[in-house]
Amino acid sequence: MWTPLFFLPALLLAAAAAASRTVESLTVAPGCQASCGGVDIPYPFGIGSGCFRKGFEIECINNGPVLAGTTLQVVYLSVDPAESLVMLPVAWQCYNASRPGEAEDYSNGETDMNKDGVYRISNTHNMLVVLGCNTFGFTASARTDGGTAASYPNIKGCMSYCNNSASAEDGMCAGVGCCHVDVPPGLTDSYFRFWAYDHSAMMDYSPCDYAFLVDRTNYTFRRSDLLMDRNRTSRVRLDWAIRDNDDTVSGAVLSCADAAMSTTTEYACISYHSECANSINGPGYNCSCSDGYEGNPYVVNGCTSCWPSPNIPPSTVVRPTAKTI
Repeated sequence: MWTPLFFLPALLLAAAAAASRTVESLTVAPGCQASCGGVDIPYPFGIGSGCFRKGFEIECINNGPVLAGTTLQVVYLSVDPAESLVMLPVAWQCYNASRPGEAEDYSNGETDMNKDGVYRISNTHNMLVVLGCNTFGFTASARTDGGTAASYPNIKGCMSYCNNSASAEDGMCAGVGCCHVDVPPGLTDSYFRFWAYDHSAMMDYSPCDYAFLVDRTNYTFRRSDLLMDRNRTSRVRLDWAIRDNDDTVSGAVLSCADAAMSTTTEYACISYHSECANSINGPGYNCSCSDGYEGNPYVVNGCTSCWPSPNIPPSTVVRPTAKTI
């Protein structure tokens, strides 16, 4: 059928809109809220009863998403890679000019998530930052899988020092006004502590110490941060995985092999053309669409073709079973 050229833009827009609706229907559980405050909520995340896999509930509070049961604001949720971007509190301790050798007030910036839950603080994306002059700050985290019996065996920290108000330089975080260190894998919680040092010579430009976890790509030191707002939060990436290890099922499902043998839990990679891979940060597994497909492997028919694939020609694709390991 001949189509006038001036109708083509309208047809293309209609096709794009239809495709958009199709993609949305394949990423969100049927009848469930697709977004909150401009943040997409793809399954296994969800808002409301029946809309999420256990451990992935999101609450929409004042038109803003938070991890259910916490106050952690959600900025972004991703299915592949299996990541979440959330806002975590900044820890601080401040001194008073009348007693500059002792901290007058403080906040530990504590974050507490279920150690048997789906989230882990990403060790590949985040770093620990300590700000201040004459400051030693560290984070301590509770035992996780494979940990010891100690209450907080995972301790990381660094020391920052300044000779004077001009010592710290914008963009530099190497021990003068700012220092940073990597964080270990497997963390589900953290709180911060500081050693108290005399601040009498620096009360005008560094009256407080600060420590926080942050996505490496979301922070660059500025000298003005030595006087930052105490209520500031920082963007932190969380890794997540399917971890069916609660008391309501017999036998924990913490890997692709466990999922293949389990008869008591629902296998998460339910889309055709989906694959299973063991988590790289803690126990559990994640799903992804096979090469040549894209979408959401956690929903039925969520992986759709995105040919041409640079690696596999269409003629070689074999339709897998719904439970591909």
